[in-house]
Amino acid sequence: MIKNYPVKTLVAGMAVAGLLFLTGCGPGLPGDLRDKARAVPQIVKEAGSRVDVQEDRYKSLAKTSEFKAVESYAAKENWTQKFQEARDELSRAGSLYDQDLKPLVKKNTPELAAQVKQQITRIQGVIQDGEDLARAPMSRYTLIRDSIQNADALAPRAETHARQIRKIAEEIQNNVMAKALADFPGLSDKINARFAPLSKLDSQSRNHSTVVKTQYANHRSGSDPDYAAFADSTQALDAGLKQALEHEKTFSKQMAQLYTSYTKILKDMKEDYFVTIKRESWDENSDYYDPRFATYQRQVSPELYEALIAEDLDTIATITAGFTGSKFSSKIGDRWKELAINPAEHWPGRGHNAAAFWVEDSREAYFHKYLLEQEGETRETDWEPVEPDVYDANFEYLGMAILAKPYGVFEEDRDVQAAPPGMAYVGNDKYGEWKTDSSGNSFWSWYGKYALFSMLFNSRPSYYGYNSWNGWNSGYRNSRPYFGKTQNGFQQYGTSGTAVKQSPGFQSSNFARTGGFRSQTASVRGAASGLRGGGPNNKGK
Repeated sequence: MIKNYPVKTLVAGMAVAGLLFLTGCGPGLPGDLRDKARAVPQIVKEAGSRVDVQEDRYKSLAKTSEFKAVESYAAKENWTQKFQEARDELSRAGSLYDQDLKPLVKKNTPELAAQVKQQITRIQGVIQDGEDLARAPMSRYTLIRDSIQNADALAPRAETHARQIRKIAEEIQNNVMAKALADFPGLSDKINARFAPLSKLDSQSRNHSTVVKTQYANHRSGSDPDYAAFADSTQALDAGLKQALEHEKTFSKQMAQLYTSYTKILKDMKEDYFVTIKRESWDENSDYYDPRFATYQRQVSPELYEALIAEDLDTIATITAGFTGSKFSSKIGDRWKELAINPAEHWPGRGHNAAAFWVEDSREAYFHKYLLEQEGETRETDWEPVEPDVYDANFEYLGMAILAKPYGVFEEDRDVQAAPPGMAYVGNDKYGEWKTDSSGNSFWSWYGKYALFSMLFNSRPSYYGYNSWNGWNSGYRNSRPYFGKTQNGFQQYGTSGTAVKQSPGFQSSNFARTGGFRSQTASVRGAASGLRGGGPNNKGK
């Protein structure tokens, strides 16, 4: 739909559009990205020069007496081949440029920017691999030479690291892990899987320790030690200790998760709507266009908001000039009064006798309030802002647990599908036990501090029956929301459920007071056009 806007608004818009055309990405790739792509061949060439330098350094070193000590390792591991492998990688980088990057740069369209970046990153990785290969012979020489000269210091340090790795693994296995296995025998596979990386590291460390001991003994006796194996194992044990400490921290943190328990219940919801109303005034009798503007910001009801953002509403009110004076007219009827705007407030004078009012900007804000339970203790949060998609995604879950992490469950396995509060705890003997009523029906009886789950909706306690829990546990748990059914077949939980609608606590919520139970559609949410960019062209001078 074509809308008429004030002349100055149109001119300003055209200027901004022109500026964007001139300064935006334009018809081609961004200049800096294009330059970076075109520089790749030169970067490959410079990398080749650095490979040549590394090879020359190595050849010079190979002629010295110091090199004799590592000569056999250089031949065995074919260090000189690394330079050819480096050049092969650089050649591959050049081919990738010619085949994959250069054609994209030649097309020079902004839509290809992401692909150009991807190819540049890919080629940079190949160049880096090539340069690493060229540095490998000198690095290897330094490592083995250091092992030969400092074996007496390196061997005991490596053994210390091996003992520390072994100690970490044993203490974890005998304490934190043993306790978790005893407390949660049903989780033995998951617990063992989490310990496996540390167990593997301990096994590898023992092997490296054997290598270090054997080669150091050969060093001490002069029995032809393998210093390359010695160097690799001491280096592996250095790195292994750091890894073991990280595994220890991670594993302990994971096991601690099994002893925590919490539930997040959606207690209340609200939607706030804001508009910015703008007024343009002018002198209808003057040939000189000299407008003045005023701005009013208001929080409004959902109903008024929906009326104000209607697509066919260019102006919401006008002041027109006449022989007997100016006349105010509202295009939204009596709803104008809800805005509490005095049409003549801050009137500029100077003969102005006409005006137009329109919605300059509109904004929606969404909030949740939660009841948080942790280890049987509860607290209610303040209003927390949420994104519109989060609000809509949880709109049917009022009074439900939208997140639950029982005892004996890892964080990654927590329940993220909406369910009746406490349902995720049922069947876990940390929270209660199954009992049988006088009719022979099984129900879940909560232990003391968890009885709150039976009192959330009414002052009289209510309990989950075995059939209800079993249906959720076998068909819904962590796969889809569960709303339950009453004996009459009505939805039991959630925003449309009987439990919430019959609960005095939820009936006094903000959601209920603002009519949430009467209108559960998203007709207003997300309907705003945001910045409207000005009102209609009333004056046109």
